Amino acid sequence: MASASASSPPTDVAKRMAVSKNAADDMMRVLSIYDTGVLPMSPPPAAGEADGEACDQREDDDEEEAFAAAEDVIRRCNSSSSSSGMTDYLYAVDDAIAAAALQGSLASRAAEAVQAAMPRLEEEARALLCSSSSSRRLSRSFSDDFVDDAATPPDASPSPRLSPRAAASVRGVADRMLRAGYGPELAQVYVAVRRDALAEAVAHLTGATEPVAIEEVLRMEWAVLDQKMRRWSHAVRAVVRTLLAGERQLCDEVFASDEELGHECFADVSRGCVLQLLGFADAVAMSARATERLFRTIGMYEALADVAPELDALFAGDARELFAAEVSAVSARLGCTVRRTIEEFGGVIQAESSRRPVHGGEIHPMTRYVLNYCGLLADCRGTLDIVLADAIRSFDGGEAANDGGGATSTPSGRCMRELMNRLLRKMDEKSCLYDDAGLKHIFLMNNLYYIVQKVMDSPVRELLGDDWIRRHRGQIRQYETGYLRASWIAVLSCLRDDGGSAGPTVKDKARSFNAAFEELYRNQTSWKVIDPQLREELRIAVSERLIPAYRSFLARPRPHTGSSSGSGRHSASRHIKYSLEDLEDYMLDFFEGVQKFVK
Repeated sequence: MASASASSPPTDVAKRMAVSKNAADDMMRVLSIYDTGVLPMSPPPAAGEADGEACDQREDDDEEEAFAAAEDVIRRCNSSSSSSGMTDYLYAVDDAIAAAALQGSLASRAAEAVQAAMPRLEEEARALLCSSSSSRRLSRSFSDDFVDDAATPPDASPSPRLSPRAAASVRGVADRMLRAGYGPELAQVYVAVRRDALAEAVAHLTGATEPVAIEEVLRMEWAVLDQKMRRWSHAVRAVVRTLLAGERQLCDEVFASDEELGHECFADVSRGCVLQLLGFADAVAMSARATERLFRTIGMYEALADVAPELDALFAGDARELFAAEVSAVSARLGCTVRRTIEEFGGVIQAESSRRPVHGGEIHPMTRYVLNYCGLLADCRGTLDIVLADAIRSFDGGEAANDGGGATSTPSGRCMRELMNRLLRKMDEKSCLYDDAGLKHIFLMNNLYYIVQKVMDSPVRELLGDDWIRRHRGQIRQYETGYLRASWIAVLSCLRDDGGSAGPTVKDKARSFNAAFEELYRNQTSWKVIDPQLREELRIAVSERLIPAYRSFLARPRPHTGSSSGSGRHSASRHIKYSLEDLEDYMLDFFEGVQKFVK
């Protein structure tokens, strides 16, 4: 049995021990095979130099013997399709690269061995990159940029990130290729694989596998375009902060020994997806403007401005200048679209030309629309201050000299003031559609009160200022006074004491008052004051004038007519139809928007 063992083929360990006479070298090689999960980053440490000239020949022999073993490993692995033994293969490549740096015939053989090893290393790099890119999924960090988004859940999208183990293995392969002078071949493999993986991830985030042309944007229904714009605003942040940032980190690691090549590879990998994102934003900016698109466009402008510094920091050299110029140009066009859309919105207010008055003097639909729109604009005031900075004269409404400082003097503050002025002028025009002067003032009061309340309860207040609110509250009181004069002067004149001069009799005055009051009741119960507080204030203002005048009228001595004083008083009293309590009760029906008649 012992003789059989001695004559048996040597074990794998024995073979490895025969590669070199240097015991330390051999031990490192043997131990390295027991951790095959990560490919070695660099060759094992060189043995210490032997002392004396007597060791030189022995070292030459060792180098020859080591290279012969390495050459054999490279030849055997190249002829096999199996991916096992890659650790030994990389160490063999290390030995071949080291031998190629020597002089003599050994260097020529080593160079040929290195050249023969490169295709295998290229395929190994490609396999590592492809398998890792397709098997992993987007991390939860993506979902932070998709809050309230109805788009495809981000966790269902493939992620181009490499696992730490795969990244370390790629670095091991890349290190050999770069040291051997095969950087261009490595770059070609890296760019081809990583560009496709990145494009796939971006397509899942944006919902677009191909660049979107401006013609497509023009043809899109608003619902479709709205979703794409919303997804774009989320996606551009995720792409820059997660995908490209991760790709930049991987490039730095893989091309650590050739920083310039790493910059070029990252630019080549990223160029397509960055230009695709910018292309869609550019198509939106160049398409037809519409007021309903404004806030999505602002969102895209803000998203791009948000990531622009981070995007700029990812690139270097000419690539940085190229992308910085592209981002700046697209941002400028988006800003121009925002500015012109706001200008057109102001034009829409001025051009509103409906000739049908709102029933009962209620709040005009345009008032509600403009105030809601302005409330959303006020939320974007920081962006508007940037976008409108170059077009301030378009929005100051000629009131720049009246700025009170602070937010009211900013471009967004002047823009908001001009939009409010245009709305108020339009409401003045609309009030002329009413034939009844009292109803005209009710309409103006309703709309201005609504405007002031909405301003006070929204960020618009900061842009218009408290002085604007005070002035327009005073205008509401003027409308109230105008209503009282237009509607009640004639009624109250029926109750006025003429001081005994010849004129209408008490009976005639009572009849006139009854007819006038019943007419007002029939009309003004159908008028609508929307706000309960304003409605109550208006009733009180009427009652404060009507009730004392009517009480004085009832208390006034009746003139004696007929055969006896009793019959005269009875004749006048017959025409007094309402008590003070009756009038107070009837006043509760005013301004409710439901027409009623005196019973």
